[in-house]
Amino acid sequence: MRPLPVTLLFALLAVLALGGGAADAKGGAKELKPLKIKNDLYPEAFRKRVNAAVDEGVEYLMKRQAIDGSWPANKALKEQGFHLGHTALMTLACLKGGLTKRDPGIRKAVDWMRTQKIDKTYSAGVVLMAIHALYNPSDERSIVKVDKYGQRKIEDPCLTDMIPKDRALMKKALSFLLKNQHGGNWRYPGSHSHGDTYTEGGFDLSNTQYALLGLWAASRCGFKIPSKVWMDSLDWLLKAQERTGRSVKLLVNEVRGDYRVAWTEKAKARGFRYIPGGSPTEGLKPVTGSMTTAGMACVAICQDELWGSRRFDPKMRKLSRRSIRDALAWMQDNFDVTRNPGEPGGGWHFYYLYGMERAGILARCRFMGKHDWYKSGADWLLAKQRSNGSWSASTDEQLDTAFAILFLKRSTTRARNPAITVPSR
Repeated sequence: MRPLPVTLLFALLAVLALGGGAADAKGGAKELKPLKIKNDLYPEAFRKRVNAAVDEGVEYLMKRQAIDGSWPANKALKEQGFHLGHTALMTLACLKGGLTKRDPGIRKAVDWMRTQKIDKTYSAGVVLMAIHALYNPSDERSIVKVDKYGQRKIEDPCLTDMIPKDRALMKKALSFLLKNQHGGNWRYPGSHSHGDTYTEGGFDLSNTQYALLGLWAASRCGFKIPSKVWMDSLDWLLKAQERTGRSVKLLVNEVRGDYRVAWTEKAKARGFRYIPGGSPTEGLKPVTGSMTTAGMACVAICQDELWGSRRFDPKMRKLSRRSIRDALAWMQDNFDVTRNPGEPGGGWHFYYLYGMERAGILARCRFMGKHDWYKSGADWLLAKQRSNGSWSASTDEQLDTAFAILFLKRSTTRARNPAITVPSR
């Protein structure tokens, strides 16, 4: 028997959960038994279009690499000290896009990065991600073999293949991040100005996101990160999320290899802001898609690293799962691939799409609500690619192109453990 179309399936799930579920002893509705669904590959023609678009994007970026191996950042980024971070992001995108450590341009980029001072959170985080990708460049795949609990062991080539020079660069970036964590979060250190005196030396979720992504990359390469680092960040993240939100019936799904399970459960649509609690000079910033996907991904990363730790007790496990579930509920309520929902003018659009990719991969979900997040985003990007291979919705064509490639390649490394799975009864 052929599986039900997902839209029909989720409609059936919603109807049954809302009106047809058996009542439990407390008078509430029992959660519907999860349904097992075939996780079909995307059509071959679609995958070929995606791969061709990525190849063109990588070619565009490589043509703009400078002779010294770096990528020239725009004037504002360079003046603020982000030349290293910009080059690391371009390197990461090209590696995830199909180049390898044997490519002369990639080696020149890494050689240049070794000569640079690491004094910015973004730079440190993306350098760690780029060096990890140097040894494990492409994690894009639709079917991941897992056990019946959704868990799998991930062997990473950087554990055995990394040369001393690359390990030394990772150690330098890692040391910077460990030194500059404050109360579970990270900030713009030094003299960087972000148009708001609060963020000059103040915390924000975006810096924290890239710090945790970098630490996660270092952990996969064998560097030991104290559990307190992950626990402090998790505690901060759980407090940073909105306290409450609209009650929704969340349509949940979890990919398990060549099939997925789908179910519904009650949730509160709770998102994240750039600066939790607001800024003295700009007030309370909006809840946005880019920050909600960032917060959700960060919670999933901390949970993954703390999975076997005594610090990660049942209470924290429950709170983490609820945080991810409610962030998914916010995305279900506000799903959009044509703009960054919640952000005035829909800005930081490509940054948001890359955040959506991270959130979707880490949650192991093919659908956010009724929406196939990857297919929807990829269709939009394929229609918007320029004739020179680039993408742009801002003044920085290179950044937008890098984010587009990272989305299309589904580049985020899979977590070792499921972020959210069927609730126990």
